[in-house]
Amino acid sequence: MTVPTIYVNLSYRHMKAEELDFLAIQGLQPELYFSGEDIDSTAPEAFDALQGEIASRKFKPIWHAPFFDLNLGAHDPKIRSVSLDRLNWSIDLAKRFGADQIVVHPGFGPYVLGKNFSHWFDRARPSLDTVMAHAEKAGLRIAFENIYDACPGDLAALIEPYPEKVAGVCFDTGHFNLFSQTAMKTWLERLGNRMFECHLHDNLGSEDDHIAVEDGTVKYGPLIAWLNAREPAKRPRLTLEMEQKTHVIKSVTRVKNWFAAPVESL
Repeated sequence: MTVPTIYVNLSYRHMKAEELDFLAIQGLQPELYFSGEDIDSTAPEAFDALQGEIASRKFKPIWHAPFFDLNLGAHDPKIRSVSLDRLNWSIDLAKRFGADQIVVHPGFGPYVLGKNFSHWFDRARPSLDTVMAHAEKAGLRIAFENIYDACPGDLAALIEPYPEKVAGVCFDTGHFNLFSQTAMKTWLERLGNRMFECHLHDNLGSEDDHIAVEDGTVKYGPLIAWLNAREPAKRPRLTLEMEQKTHVIKSVTRVKNWFAAPVESL
């Protein structure tokens, strides 16, 4: 069974030579994340230097957009405007670094889920249209990530108006474990054909711990079976979201084992 490339999320403060060398030695690829503060405080020449570091290691990165305080469907139009600016900046920088995919938090919280989602979506739609057009022109796919979602319905509604080749989802296993009231199999059946990426990390069911895969309470059986049943070219990117190297190393071994000894769906 073909083992897919494994990515590791790196925030800007971790994009140092030692961290990049660690990924290269382990045969991993980076998902690069810059916060809003990073955007404003980083000099242009620092981005130039980082681009050289990425290229020198022959990385083919993917991207994670900033998300703190951002909300494409906020009631306040200035927050919507700032959110749009941050995403467009991220798309431009991702293209410059050679990324072809970017993860985005839509911005809706638990208070807009379900019956209130349509109102959020009406406010977000102009910005979403702009972001999607900008991403398509830049040659990037956007993967919208589940955060507080109790079921896959809102994300399905969000991506439905946009081309399948551009708009998809990032299924986050840790967030699923904390907030979903729907079985993992249902998520995979509903969104699987438009699942561009999976964020893999674990927790104990009460906090977003971001610990090693299989060190918490996430039941990965349905995901493992689903991944193994798909053609390699149609699988989502697999990205580890944890900071401790020991957790990364354990997770890499365990994820690779998913493809060495497939399990049946639980």
